[in-house]
Amino acid sequence: MFTEKNIDDLVLLDRIKQNDSVALKILFERYFEPLCFFSFQILKSSELCEESVSDVFTNIWLKRKTIDIRTNFRSYLYTAVKNQSINYLRQEKRYSQNIESTNLHLIISDQIADQLVLQQNLEDKIDSLLKELPEKRGIIFRMNRIDGLSYKEIAEILSISVNTVQNQMVKAIKYIADQLPRIRKLF
Repeated sequence: MFTEKNIDDLVLLDRIKQNDSVALKILFERYFEPLCFFSFQILKSSELCEESVSDVFTNIWLKRKTIDIRTNFRSYLYTAVKNQSINYLRQEKRYSQNIESTNLHLIISDQIADQLVLQQNLEDKIDSLLKELPEKRGIIFRMNRIDGLSYKEIAEILSISVNTVQNQMVKAIKYIADQLPRIRKLF
């Protein structure tokens, strides 16, 4: 029996092509948060990144009859959001030199209070360490370890070599592990 969580992206895309708006909603809910986080790295505005991601899904719906995705669907989404975010950034720079910088609040599932506090503290420490990394290295780390993209997918999205992705990941992991030795086993 299929549940929303285990329906393959391409199956959902086929359902979208058949005017199934529920399939679009499933994909939207599946990818909205990680795509917003990715877009936020470019736009530095939670409102604009949400709008950018929403526009990508709106375009998928509007072009559902003719859309032809020849790559991994997740890679397609990240590339589309990157391009849409860059377009927003260009538009925004035309109208304003100051782009609002706010934090994107991620929805955290219900967990036992003690575990949530410990997890949040660890995430805060790691997030703080990621902010100390060079920007591109932090983005690569998040795309791989948080969003679950492969090195090859990251290389395609960012237009860099797989070796560059691998080298940046090694440096990021070493830095974080050196700063938080007790979490070394997590990497």
